[in-house]
Amino acid sequence: MKKIFLFIAGFVAMGSVNAQNIPEGYSVSDTKVIYKVLKSNPLGKQIKEGDMIIGRYSIAFNDSVVMQTYSAPNPEPCFVVTKQSKAFEGDLMEGILSMKAGEEYSFAFPVDSMRKVQNLPKNLTKGFVFYTVKAEEVMPYNDFMKKQREMMDSLMLAEKNIIMDYLHENHWSDINREGIYYKEIQEGEGRLADTSDVVKIHYIGQLLDGTVFDTSIDTVAKANNLYTPQRPYEPLEFQIGAGRMIKGFEIAARQMKKGGKAVVIIPSALAYGDRDMGVIKPYSPLMFTLEMVSIEEGEPLHNAKKTTPIQIKNK
Repeated sequence: MKKIFLFIAGFVAMGSVNAQNIPEGYSVSDTKVIYKVLKSNPLGKQIKEGDMIIGRYSIAFNDSVVMQTYSAPNPEPCFVVTKQSKAFEGDLMEGILSMKAGEEYSFAFPVDSMRKVQNLPKNLTKGFVFYTVKAEEVMPYNDFMKKQREMMDSLMLAEKNIIMDYLHENHWSDINREGIYYKEIQEGEGRLADTSDVVKIHYIGQLLDGTVFDTSIDTVAKANNLYTPQRPYEPLEFQIGAGRMIKGFEIAARQMKKGGKAVVIIPSALAYGDRDMGVIKPYSPLMFTLEMVSIEEGEPLHNAKKTTPIQIKNK
């Protein structure tokens, strides 16, 4: 699920203010909130305690924006309005409670006040921390959570059909090993990789619609506009069982021999589950094209158990 920002007591606070120390164009409310209305919507629903705000926001230190969600393709859940989130008179929650759905406000908090409750850069010695909040939709938090659960349940139920349809259309076997679907391209030589082994694997990670989201191969990265010059493109090295990788990736590694190649489909339960990872949405099955470059015995892992993996033969 998307991350929701809960502003706990002490996070945003401000001291006394007066007309002499507020930014140009801003006003001070009766509750000591320094604010500027960027967009008004008199007919919008008044925000109240217990509401979820779905929209966009930005944080700036004076003129420098340090965080923002305005470039996101869609509005996101960003604030829950609760008493626990309120810090002091004139804080961010106080400001948000003055807004209505469809409105956009900018709030200013003096650096001296913010430094008492939040870590700020040492060179930020004066001025303001600005929060800009655009409340595109407002709904009771309980209604929001119910809607989220219904959406997640729908995605979870749909995932199995998506995988089965892909297997059928691409002539895969629907037999799986420990929950993943494994299609061998080249067998490799020697023994199978096992728990505690240190392996090196070249990989291409894709969604089932073909979208490439990551790879260890530079030519593939360039072809899919993923290339980062500072990144070394080389086989991924990890110890099986150490917990560095998603479970499905480790299961796949234990099906392979040195020099082996395979394509695997990993259901979300063995990948990122209900987490939103950007291009990888909640309950997304993942597909990896793998090449086992090397297998070396690693140091024993505490409580790790060796397995006796079997190799899968697909239709």
